[in-house]
Amino acid sequence: MKALSIKQPWASLIANGIKDIENRTWKTHFRGRIFIHASSISKGMLGLLNKEQVGDIRKKSKLDFDFPTSAIIGEVDIIDCVINHPSIWAEKTDFSQEDPASIWNWVLANPVLYDKPILNVKGKLSFWEFEPLKIEK
Repeated sequence: MKALSIKQPWASLIANGIKDIENRTWKTHFRGRIFIHASSISKGMLGLLNKEQVGDIRKKSKLDFDFPTSAIIGEVDIIDCVINHPSIWAEKTDFSQEDPASIWNWVLANPVLYDKPILNVKGKLSFWEFEPLKIEK
């Protein structure tokens, strides 16, 4: 099955069903289930969240901010890929600029967070294949 490496805290927010969008600079035509690979932790991660996003986290979870890295932590479905999705997690493309850089919002659904992450998994860029021997959900 395909996997996608995502920095923390974004990977855990997706697997916990809080973040419903993955923002990328490239479009995908893939639709379906993928593994969520937690790569590294974004530096200054809490400073990356806006007030709406922090409120969403507090309302939907009891995250302890102890985020695993180098691990497959769950699964999610990619159901669409659009620009300027209305989600509070969607980064926007500014078409008022002369040469706007497109930011693609991958719409996610049906997240599953594993009780026990699959540890010591090295990630890769873009989609990559991961075939676990046994998954314990």
